[in-house]
Amino acid sequence: MKKFFARAAVMLYVISTVFFYNNMYVQKAAVPTNAEVGEENQTEEGRKVSATDLGVMCISTVYPSMGIELADSRDNEAMQSPEEQTSDEKAESNDGEQGGEPVVTGDEPLVLILHTHATESYLPASGSNFHSKEEANTVRDVGNTLAATLEKQGIPVVHDTTLHDYPSYNSSYSRSYETARQLLQKYPTVKCVIDLHRDAISSDSPAATVSINGKTCAKYSYVIGTAASTYQSNLAFVKDLNAVASANYSGFTGKVLERGYKYNQDLSSKYLLLEIGYNQNQIEDCRNTAEVFGNILAETLKKG
Repeated sequence: MKKFFARAAVMLYVISTVFFYNNMYVQKAAVPTNAEVGEENQTEEGRKVSATDLGVMCISTVYPSMGIELADSRDNEAMQSPEEQTSDEKAESNDGEQGGEPVVTGDEPLVLILHTHATESYLPASGSNFHSKEEANTVRDVGNTLAATLEKQGIPVVHDTTLHDYPSYNSSYSRSYETARQLLQKYPTVKCVIDLHRDAISSDSPAATVSINGKTCAKYSYVIGTAASTYQSNLAFVKDLNAVASANYSGFTGKVLERGYKYNQDLSSKYLLLEIGYNQNQIEDCRNTAEVFGNILAETLKKG
């Protein structure tokens, strides 16, 4: 019986691959963890899968008990620590482009802002499947607003704009891990790390906004890695942030998404994977959210 199923699976693989390979596209899904796979190979219409991936997908659909599935390279990598990587992955971790020296405000910064996927962009920068090396209209742009807001509140900041996802998207988390580790060593006064991302939705889905203090703001969320050793402290910190947001900003709280990965969050007891807005949000709406969130974060940190 086992031989029969094995042979059937192989035949299904060959037939489905030959028949569908040149015509099949997998539409890019909007998932809470912003888990786009291999974005540098995607187009606006979707990601064309390889023959291998397509065959595996067809087999998984027809015969799911085999336990075969298309892996999310971002989450799989985020679950690893640098010690668990192969030599090839470690070599690749040096591929990121520097965006210049980090901007540091104050002698003893309390917050580190960086971007694992620094090229993620918002409207009007929709080119290259919402990715841009230029800083304007990207998550780095939003990070600038967040840093400026914290500085106004008396919270000194380190803002790093390294392109960890360019020229290679693979192992972006490994590169941002090394950046964060080095900056935490250089600035031991840092108490909070923010890996600032945006989420993604399809082009025909409207990006929701809310009005806060008369300004249109994009929604935001927190992704908490349950595999991180600091899971409990990170979750407690997010709850503190949401308590302040609920009390002072008309309930403008961040949605909490728990995932069974690390996302580099072992590095700090206050490590946030913060997603502000979607690719379909206007950049100004996301800047407005960064300003509101900066005030929420500042007040929470001041409370200890």
